[in-house]
Amino acid sequence: MSGPAAGEVVVQRSGRSRLRVRNCVAPEVARDLVAWFEGRPDVTRVRSRPRSATIDVDYDERCHDGDLARAARDRAHALTHPARRRPRGVQVSVTHVVAGRARLEIAGVSADELARLAAWLAEQPGVLAAAPGASSIVVRWANDDLDPAATARAIAASDPSEWPPSPPPADESPWRALCFDGAVLLAARRRFVPRSLLALAVAVSAEPTARRALRAVGERRLSVDLLDLLAIIVSVAAGAPGTAALITLLLSAGDYILHLTKRRAHGALAGAIKLEVPTAWKLRPDGQAEAVSTKTLVVGDRIVCDLGGRLPVDGVITSGAATIDTKALTGESTPRTCQSGDSVMASSVVVEGSIVVEVRRVGRDTTAGRIVQILESAGDKPTYLQRETERVADQLVMPTLGLAGAAALLASEIDRMTSVLITDFGTGIRISVPTSALAAMTVATRDGVLVKGGQFLERLARADAVVFDKTGTLTSGTPRVVDVVAVDGFDPSRAIALAAAVETRQSHPVAEALRAHTRAHGIAVPHGAVRDQSYAVGQGLVARCGSHEVAVGGARLMSARGITIDGARAALERHERSSVSSLLIAVDGRLAAVLGYADAVRPESRGVIRALAANGRRRIVLMSGDASGPATEIGRCLGVDEVYSELLPHEKAEHVRRLQRAGRVVAMVGDGINDAPALALADVGISLTGGTDVALDAADVVLLSGGLSKLPTAFRIADDAMRAVRTGLGIVIVPNALAIVLGALGVIGPGVATVLNNGSTVVAAMAALSPVLRRPRTTA
Repeated sequence: MSGPAAGEVVVQRSGRSRLRVRNCVAPEVARDLVAWFEGRPDVTRVRSRPRSATIDVDYDERCHDGDLARAARDRAHALTHPARRRPRGVQVSVTHVVAGRARLEIAGVSADELARLAAWLAEQPGVLAAAPGASSIVVRWANDDLDPAATARAIAASDPSEWPPSPPPADESPWRALCFDGAVLLAARRRFVPRSLLALAVAVSAEPTARRALRAVGERRLSVDLLDLLAIIVSVAAGAPGTAALITLLLSAGDYILHLTKRRAHGALAGAIKLEVPTAWKLRPDGQAEAVSTKTLVVGDRIVCDLGGRLPVDGVITSGAATIDTKALTGESTPRTCQSGDSVMASSVVVEGSIVVEVRRVGRDTTAGRIVQILESAGDKPTYLQRETERVADQLVMPTLGLAGAAALLASEIDRMTSVLITDFGTGIRISVPTSALAAMTVATRDGVLVKGGQFLERLARADAVVFDKTGTLTSGTPRVVDVVAVDGFDPSRAIALAAAVETRQSHPVAEALRAHTRAHGIAVPHGAVRDQSYAVGQGLVARCGSHEVAVGGARLMSARGITIDGARAALERHERSSVSSLLIAVDGRLAAVLGYADAVRPESRGVIRALAANGRRRIVLMSGDASGPATEIGRCLGVDEVYSELLPHEKAEHVRRLQRAGRVVAMVGDGINDAPALALADVGISLTGGTDVALDAADVVLLSGGLSKLPTAFRIADDAMRAVRTGLGIVIVPNALAIVLGALGVIGPGVATVLNNGSTVVAAMAALSPVLRRPRTTA
């Protein structure tokens, strides 16, 4: 299990029905967490211990501790990361209103939070634009009948964690710094500026480095920026402002290139799903279509999407049929055919046909919008490997200072000292590792796998136990008829037709299996003549269909009606041996047929399990709430290592905990519904229910296309990402270690040392970004 980063709040289970929150150093964070816990109905007692910076929480034993722990971690992360921190006392008032526009005065937020709020407001239905000012937001609406006061109330009630993150800084600022530093170096080389003024210019150009170094000192740690700052100071003090100017220029050049690299990584990640559809064809009440801004669409509107059009909303097709390309969301290369009643998602493309869609979700509330929000916040939490390597890099600051001082004293050469000071490992690590994670997440999203953060890629790569829920995960979740046996010469198709007829109004899975069987085999089902229905829970259904009395159910129903089942004994015994359930059909008091039905194994399950097992690398575990027979049979057929059956949701979570106590890193694969506690407790939770709300909320990794076929892809991408991380670390560590040795020996000067230091960082960052660069987008 990974250790916490410095300053990161840690939530752990400390006993039966108890959590302990550690590292609550900031008083405001501790106060907020205590208030949050006290406001939860499932929490029975909260005790805060400021001296040890801990909070102990007792909760109702009926509560799933995995759910509470995950919610507490999310709350702590939101409080300790400014981009997600909830502003206190947000106040909104309407100060000016004209036709289609209003100015809203906002109090209680910072400038950064005001910009995020404006971005959130601009995405709300009916809002055309929202421009932030000094302490206000000017809002423009598409319709004059929208109420500014209602908008003000919506702002006050909004959750700041849903506001978009602050945009990255524009490129112009690093570019201006680079130009200024170049001018300073030119002045130092040409010597047409007084030395005192030149020293002042070098001090100005070193300001970003000094700010980062002093911030680290304020946090009681020594960072690599301190080495850079000392190198600049030593050069100026030794009467070599030109060397100092060269160092600041090379540092600025490195910062600028790395800035562009990070923007490219984030841009590729956020751009993996295209949401920008400026206009849509909205149907008016008279049936005519008009072009409108997609920002004006609201739930209930109907839009037309023709050949080549990209859907701007989530909705349901009300008329028409089309072939839809969904690979922007699911990674599936084969378009699917959709017709009236089918659901469609934003960012999908109509490649054939034309459809009318009723709007169900718009903007960032769509499945694609929620995925983009997750991607935009990806990378907030560093991976364990990154934290460890950064910690080691910071620990090397003091030895580097000692080596620099020794080199200067022994050789009486300031340049040797400067060359050693200018070389570090930390900068490259802080850039290359997150960039590798972002690139891997971009590739994963293009392949239909949503990964919520780099730390989950790392855990996927380390996972040595994969736990599967059975129903709906390894199986389709819906039964199908697998065996039909006629009794006493009765026509089995006729028996099935009558059974499907009397089950017409039933919605349980077995009735669905009957109907699916009749459709698949072209069996005509009589409709409209069913009457006198009688349903007994746990037994079955009796009804009249035309002139026939039909009974559909189990042996208990047949026994209750005095119907002998002796002719079905052999079939029933065979079904029991094969872990297949039986359905008996009787017509006019005589047993007519026996059907065997079972939850069908997904066709891809066997190959997926074989790929994940990887010749013993991972242990495969099957957990099910079903009876032992079916679960054991499926486990045997698929080749899993362990099978556990008849488990309740909290018992699945306990089995996950047992694996973790045995030292396993556990990946849990499920649907996020009845296995939500186990998903929350696992080191990484994987959902295969596609882009549903449950999947997006419950899991750390989501297979957007549904099904298991993308699961090996997720593990492969995680393995590739960790290999890229290790490669990047090698690119950073080897040249910088060489530069330190050569600098201390006087073989290279400060300029070459700076080039090696920053150059290795840039090369590592570009290598990390290479998966994105060599795999161009293929979405329409």
